[in-house]
Amino acid sequence: MKPRVALYALLPIALFLLPAGVFWVDRSIAEGEIPRNVSIAGIDVSGLSYDDAMLTVQAYERQLQTTPAVFSVNDKSFRLDPSSVSLEADEQSAVDEAMAQRMDGGPISRFFSWVGGFSQSVDIPLPFTVDRSAVRDQLNSWESAAIPNPAYEGAVLVEDGEVVVEYPREGQRLEEETSAEIVFETLIDPNGREARLPVIDSVPVVTNSDVDAAAAKVRRLINSDVTLTNDDIGFAMTFTADEIARAVYTEVNTDPVQIDVLLDEAVVADLLEPHRSEIELPPVDAQFKAEISNDNVSIIPSRYGTKMDVSAVTAELMKAASGRKVGPFPVARGDEPDFTTEEAEAFGPLGLVSKFTTNTPGTNRVHNIHLMADTVDGSVVMPGQIFSINEVVGQRTLEKGYLEDCAIINGTVQCEGSETNIGGGVSQFSTTLYNAVFYGCYEDVEHKPHSLYFKKYPEVIEATMGYPSPDLKFRNNSDAPVIIRATYTNSTITVLFYGNIGGKKCTAEWGERTHLEEYETIYVSADEEEDLDLNPGEEKRIQSGINGFTQTVTRIIELPNGTTQRGKTWTWRYSTQDEKIAVHPCMVTGEPVNCPVELPSYVGTSYESAKSELASAGFVIVRIEETTTDESKDGIVLAMDPAAGTFAPSGASVTLTVGVYSAPPPPPTTTTTPAP
Repeated sequence: MKPRVALYALLPIALFLLPAGVFWVDRSIAEGEIPRNVSIAGIDVSGLSYDDAMLTVQAYERQLQTTPAVFSVNDKSFRLDPSSVSLEADEQSAVDEAMAQRMDGGPISRFFSWVGGFSQSVDIPLPFTVDRSAVRDQLNSWESAAIPNPAYEGAVLVEDGEVVVEYPREGQRLEEETSAEIVFETLIDPNGREARLPVIDSVPVVTNSDVDAAAAKVRRLINSDVTLTNDDIGFAMTFTADEIARAVYTEVNTDPVQIDVLLDEAVVADLLEPHRSEIELPPVDAQFKAEISNDNVSIIPSRYGTKMDVSAVTAELMKAASGRKVGPFPVARGDEPDFTTEEAEAFGPLGLVSKFTTNTPGTNRVHNIHLMADTVDGSVVMPGQIFSINEVVGQRTLEKGYLEDCAIINGTVQCEGSETNIGGGVSQFSTTLYNAVFYGCYEDVEHKPHSLYFKKYPEVIEATMGYPSPDLKFRNNSDAPVIIRATYTNSTITVLFYGNIGGKKCTAEWGERTHLEEYETIYVSADEEEDLDLNPGEEKRIQSGINGFTQTVTRIIELPNGTTQRGKTWTWRYSTQDEKIAVHPCMVTGEPVNCPVELPSYVGTSYESAKSELASAGFVIVRIEETTTDESKDGIVLAMDPAAGTFAPSGASVTLTVGVYSAPPPPPTTTTTPAP
């Protein structure tokens, strides 16, 4: 090919590549900017970044929002602040659309759009919104102020409990739809901030008969009180005729033509508010009810929570006020219960699983046992949960009503003087409950037998209590809930477990007692015991002796198919408790040591013999003489102190009262004078 021909052939390609190169350079430099010849609502935003374009459009929006507009009605002017009707622009959508201009299609399409941008402009509208309700309120206000003869559709009012009728009348009014559109267009036009609103003649569509019909309905509504009732939540509320009258209002409806009689929900809400706590109730979980009399387990259904429903109450109030003056009080469904009736029913039938009874002697301990039983009674242990007496009952205190009674403290039984004694005796309740656990085949998590063995409890299958420990805990290892019931008489306590253990039965197998250890008898001084006064030779048992031994018990599990399994084996060592015998201090060693001597009676014996015996016994004699005219009592002991039978220690003084004879004086001599 000749050079000149080749040059002509390449010329069109060069002519295309030159602007294409400029296009790519231009787009690279202008990356992230709005393309050339693009405006928003007439505002040039070409070459601006997204943020700069947003600021530019927002400034334009603020200008419109802060520039009042003037509207005339019947030659009367009204100034409108755009912010009072919430004039707002959607800047983001407009800027997004501006950024997307000339970016559609592939490279070639975008090249030709770029070329067109040098001669073709794009103006993107800026969307605005306004509060139409606020605009209507402004129009109504201007209509009232500027139209001397406004058209009126009539109304029914209640003033001081009386129904007042206002009939419709012809007149003028603003053409609402056209006026509202004029207001909107004026507010978004930066160049035209004044406009005239059209006033038209108006003939009411409502008739006097429509007003009379509405008035009759209002009179029916307010002629007496209305009561709404909800039996499910146990609530009833009476709305007085005056309260209903406060809530009544009317609205004109043109399709169909009538005056609607309504109740103001805001007024009804004010009337309901003081009763919110009675109306809005929390949800109620389903509950199991185990009847001890027949061992029947039933389900008390769950209930959703309730919420106040002003709209529904207003509707029912309107219905009842128009009719029989009574009706239902509706509530809205609130929160769902945590444990529903359906969930309870899914466990299937439940029945008596185990039961155990122990005898309850005593007074304070029986009171404590009953108090703990009342607290635990009705407890429900769900599958997998652990039940703890201490968690349910808490610490036993005088403030909770618990009394002092005997408890094992430091290995011996003490009945007073320690905080441990408050609530004494409740180990009998825990033992009774533990036997229900054992024979119910439930999992033992924590229990501790007494350190001493008491014959009233089964060996090893018993549990002592303290706070915070020892505690009694068991796990519900079944697939059904356990309902714990406790019942008592004056002399017994019974614990019953209701549930479903899958047909298993549990029994106990005890081993032989081992490592037997007999208790010892020790003598203690009676002086160390309160209200105990013993003479030498007398004794009183103040603590029974208890033998010690080691015992095991194994739980035998019988399965529904008749086979048995050996379950867990528990081993426990019971300690000894010394027998304590209280004696006079001189007898503590078992042999008399300087014991007091019981004084015999010396009254009526000679002083000399009494003196001799007492002196030989180590007593100090104190002689007191008492004159006697009875010669036979001369030198005889008339009284002694201490009295006979008294125990007196050696060296003590014994006072002897001794008679001393004194002859009585002779009788007076009588002289006889002979008669004269």
